[in-house]
Amino acid sequence: MVGIKGRSDGEETKKRIVLKATQLFVQKGFAAVTMNEVCTAAKVSKGSLYHHFPSKDELFLYVVEDDTEQWLSDWEQKRSGISGIEERFYALGEHYANDFQNPLIRALEEYARSRPHSEEVQQRLSRLYESASQACRNLLQEGMDTGYLVKGNLDNYVIIVSGLLEGISRVSEITVLANAPEDIMEYYRDAIRLLLQGIRTG
Repeated sequence: MVGIKGRSDGEETKKRIVLKATQLFVQKGFAAVTMNEVCTAAKVSKGSLYHHFPSKDELFLYVVEDDTEQWLSDWEQKRSGISGIEERFYALGEHYANDFQNPLIRALEEYARSRPHSEEVQQRLSRLYESASQACRNLLQEGMDTGYLVKGNLDNYVIIVSGLLEGISRVSEITVLANAPEDIMEYYRDAIRLLLQGIRTG
């Protein structure tokens, strides 16, 4: 029983570290957060923090990977409740819109460009970007398999559709046109409508 309690305590500590670190990265980005701040916010010792996460890089990547997994999990739950391909595409656009200006995405971009990274980190960054586009990939594959979409190069489709959906947020940030969430949602709906007009078989 003592061993089980020890594992449970360790898991709770790790969860608390991740929660507080996430809040800090959201507020300040990657570079401005220190491990000392994480210790203070999570109320853990340095030894405990470094036991779970040997570096700030490791902690940050874990936080972003966890956020990406949650985004995909939320999408899969939403997707499973929708039957039609077209409806799923519009729902995917809304899912992207609801994640508009996610501070962790900005922090990840900052981190990726901050300095040269090791091969291991580069691979993890690549897997993150691939994971983020998985929702597009699966839906496009489903659309082609069912004959709803014109068959084409899936990898190219993924790049184009992911770029379209992710690009809306980038462009919106540098314009004064989108002042409210409903504006952003409308951009995504129009993007999906135009996309489907171009690759739908009917």
